[in-house]
Amino acid sequence: MAPTTDERGVPIPTIEHDDEGFPPSPTLGASSLDLRPAIHSPDVSAKPTCNPTSNPSSPGVGADLTFSKKYLPLRELTLNSRPLVKRAIQFSCDGDLAVAADDSVHVFVPEFPDLTRRRKRIAEGGDPESSDEEETNEQKGKYNPEMFRTQYSEGSKHMPVSFPPLDPRINKELYDAEGMPFPYDKTSAPPKPQGVEKDTNGQEDGRDAGDGDQADGVEGDDDDDWEDDSDDSSVDDDPAGGGARLGSNQPYGAGSGPITSVGSSMNHVVKISWSPSELGVNRRPILGILTGAGTLAMYGDGDMAANVLGSANGYMLQRRELASWLVLWGVGERMMVPGQSPAYSEYIRTFAWAQEIGPGQALLATLNDAMEIAIISVQTVVYVEEVSEKGRAVGGPAEKTVWHVRELVRFKAEGPHLPVSTMDPDYVPCGTSFGLSFGPWLEDDGGRTCVLGYLDRNYVGFRKLRIDKPWTRGQLPKLQVENKDTHGQCVHLTTDGFIEFEQGIFHKGDMIGCRGMISTGWHPVPFEVSLASGALAETAKHKTGVCGTTYNLQHCENPIIDMVVHPPPDPARPTPTPLYTLVRLSATPTTPNWYETNVPSALAADSNSPYFQWARSIQQKLEVLVPADMYQKRAYGADDSDSDEESDDGVLMEDTLEDDEGVNYTGEGLTAIDLTTDANVAREVKVVPEVHPHRFRFHGLTLSAGGGASAVLVSAHSTQHPERGGWHTQRSQVLFSYKPRRASGRSLSMYMDDDNLNFSLVSSMSTEGKLFEYLYGGGPDVPGVHYPLSSDPRHAHVAQIFAPVVRNQKCEVCGAAVTQSMRKEDLVGCEKGHFFGICALSGLAVQKPGMTRSCGTCGFKTMRPEILLQKVPEDIKEEVKGVIGRGSCMACSGKFLN
Repeated sequence: MAPTTDERGVPIPTIEHDDEGFPPSPTLGASSLDLRPAIHSPDVSAKPTCNPTSNPSSPGVGADLTFSKKYLPLRELTLNSRPLVKRAIQFSCDGDLAVAADDSVHVFVPEFPDLTRRRKRIAEGGDPESSDEEETNEQKGKYNPEMFRTQYSEGSKHMPVSFPPLDPRINKELYDAEGMPFPYDKTSAPPKPQGVEKDTNGQEDGRDAGDGDQADGVEGDDDDDWEDDSDDSSVDDDPAGGGARLGSNQPYGAGSGPITSVGSSMNHVVKISWSPSELGVNRRPILGILTGAGTLAMYGDGDMAANVLGSANGYMLQRRELASWLVLWGVGERMMVPGQSPAYSEYIRTFAWAQEIGPGQALLATLNDAMEIAIISVQTVVYVEEVSEKGRAVGGPAEKTVWHVRELVRFKAEGPHLPVSTMDPDYVPCGTSFGLSFGPWLEDDGGRTCVLGYLDRNYVGFRKLRIDKPWTRGQLPKLQVENKDTHGQCVHLTTDGFIEFEQGIFHKGDMIGCRGMISTGWHPVPFEVSLASGALAETAKHKTGVCGTTYNLQHCENPIIDMVVHPPPDPARPTPTPLYTLVRLSATPTTPNWYETNVPSALAADSNSPYFQWARSIQQKLEVLVPADMYQKRAYGADDSDSDEESDDGVLMEDTLEDDEGVNYTGEGLTAIDLTTDANVAREVKVVPEVHPHRFRFHGLTLSAGGGASAVLVSAHSTQHPERGGWHTQRSQVLFSYKPRRASGRSLSMYMDDDNLNFSLVSSMSTEGKLFEYLYGGGPDVPGVHYPLSSDPRHAHVAQIFAPVVRNQKCEVCGAAVTQSMRKEDLVGCEKGHFFGICALSGLAVQKPGMTRSCGTCGFKTMRPEILLQKVPEDIKEEVKGVIGRGSCMACSGKFLN
């Protein structure tokens, strides 16, 4: 029987738990606010809904995802930071979560369950759904610390990205990979100034001992500091001015802006975006971070071995640690990549990744302040090094990842509208840091085609790109870019507009193309683009008054902060318009249009309501009413003697409140009542009005790779008190929404007839994305994770290659033969009783530490490639390289932990 008091004698409150041991969440109450019609584009046929009203029959925020030792719930995250821009949160294709702050970025990695026992039961013909978490009666009454563990609660990284500034020499390896001289090499620096003598401490006169390479954020070397960190301002024949000055300490500043050109930006975070899958080390995505100085830096795993955190319990897999993350390379201020001119230091205004092309291949588009779009080829080539045990420790890095980054083409992205002077009476601010977006790829026998959408002043243009097949990894692609836009649309755009494409190719009659939504800053506007049509005829230059896009003709006072386009449930039967959800800047009781969606209830997280759980939770808090006199006093709830000393409280007590009928209430009118006398029954008491104490500000919204889970970044504020404090008081929260998990035991092919599941989308996702979607997005079971894949022909081929090596194994401890007759579960032993782990790929005994790497989704441990190459004869090494060189787990196609 569970104890009723703790060790101090304090009674323990009893809480009813559900079947899996977690207290159920309360259901949401009914809303008391009237819904106002949403302001939306007239072209949207499905009328969007705004101001989510709670449904009494809908489950609470925590229902459906009950506590389990191996299924961590999604709970809100509280951050000690707040971003300065919109669109500040994004999911990766693998379930990683990036959240932007003012001068830093938070990165969270998911923790996946260990389903090895389930796969074993299936292989043995047992019941896959038998519980692994049965607790004895004694365990049920004990304190369980696992109840408080949630997803993303561990393994996060908080990276400062604004300071120190990046050193241009981080791109030197890019030039070495292309066989090109590095423009910032010390040989291009001016000679050492005359008349400079070294002091007794070995430092040049006029320079502190702390100056040097460390000032640029890169450790120094033994070379001469004057050659390595010289200022090229002394070069008289500089033809291009400050932008062409070479040297690792090139003066800060980029572009032509009055602030950024002289390096005076505060360098805050402007935009974050994950790359497509399978691009970086271990085929994981990398994170692009754009800062206010015009610098685009790429962060991701390096080649060095990282510390892998142990599993939290026997039901979870090992966890990733981001200690190996570093700046891989960069573009923009003071930095350049091969193929770019060293005579110009450009300011990057925005960037975008193309959708997935292939392993280790991607396209990156950047837009500078001169409205020039550069298409950059980004590739990684992994070389497997054969290293003997004497040459290097076995556990060290044996795979070298080489980045090949090169600019392919550059073109002007300008619309048909004439420039407007800031002194013009009709001038309206326009500009965005999110004005680039790639559409989905349309593949054919000769290559693949997509469109690149960009924003100019009151104009949305779409330029067609095509890559011819084949694109050999490590070589430049054959890229073709149209000279003119394929499609263009004049529309009023305010600041920070953006484009969102719908996933997948859109079919409408004989038209094959893509579609999506445009955020004008105030309203969503749908669009459709044909991928089969040619370029448009060039539109004559004209003023915005000619096309009627100078002003916003639809009234709205709450700008759009973020918008997501949901994956189509059935690509063969598309909806009239793309399904979208957006959030606006401010959520208050008087701004009911802060949430807008046209997603039907059947496709939402809850079939009874078309709203995300976080939307219903925020709406509940907005509906809270408290007496106004509670907020008359700032130190409400504190000791009276302390509050009387606060001068601010005295001012607030004298403020006058006015209700709807015009009756004034002051602090003097709120007379205290003595409840101990009978005279109070007949005493007339003034009714104190009630106020809404809460309001929220949104900073971003994102969807998971499959669209089943979502996250929103918000900050809570008071409606009655002004905010006070500095940067250290800034707070924000990440709220989640999810779908209930489907019944297990069904393969992916059994869901092909499900109208609410995009089979083609789920099939194309990464294994990590599929597993994350199963946990929180209502996705199906993951092949190789929930059930073994015995039909893969590669398994039989690998077993055939290593069969002779397995039969002839010797124990490195005693020299006895390692035989399969001594096998015990996941261990194999020699004739004298020494047992070792087993490589899941080859079946060889793992007889030394540091020889294996683990899959992050199924937990299989396989030997490192260089170790396996040492075990096979020379004549079949090339064949083995072709099998194990894929870089992914052969059991589930998951990614390895470094």
